[in-house]
Amino acid sequence: MGLLSTLLVIVLIFYAFSMVVKLIFRHKIKKLERQMGTDEPDETPKDSEKARQPHVDPNIGEYTDFEEIE
Repeated sequence: MGLLSTLLVIVLIFYAFSMVVKLIFRHKIKKLERQMGTDEPDETPKDSEKARQPHVDPNIGEYTDFEEIE
């Protein structure tokens, strides 16, 4: 009976520890979200203009389309 009660106590302690860790991490993540300012827009207008215009390096040569030869 001693072995069974010891295993039961170990399982219960592990379960309680995992629940506490989940609560702590959930609290920390919410705190970090508040600090990062999730209410602000994701992109500024300056960033979105840069994203629309691709950068082309003038030193790159012509594009050549290769076809497979059978």
